[in-house]
Amino acid sequence: MMLVACTSVPMRKTDAFITVPTGVSEMTPQEARPALEAAYVQFIDVRTVEEYNGGHAVRTRNIPLDTVMQNLDKLEKNEPVYLICQTGIRSMKAAQMLSEAGFPQTISIKGGTVAWQESGLPITK
Repeated sequence: MMLVACTSVPMRKTDAFITVPTGVSEMTPQEARPALEAAYVQFIDVRTVEEYNGGHAVRTRNIPLDTVMQNLDKLEKNEPVYLICQTGIRSMKAAQMLSEAGFPQTISIKGGTVAWQESGLPITK
């Protein structure tokens, strides 16, 4: 006999009036866009300074992956943290690191800056 249960992922509304899951999650650039248009958003690019200076998604702050843990004081723990890198690998690693450090909502942008550009979303230098 097999029992199947439905479980739900805890969700939380943000100031951007979108609902994001608690814990570590991924969003496509299109899914994340409404949050990025809010008055306040924590949108962190975890690429190197050189990569970031070459072009990055609008409204991002650069905190390279190897310095994330030293910069926890620059992030609001009780607000979602959106993370982006080049392809989504480093941002997922950063999301997991922040989650382990007690940040309840960390969101990695699936496909990173590559997907961001391919989606036609704004890039700045």
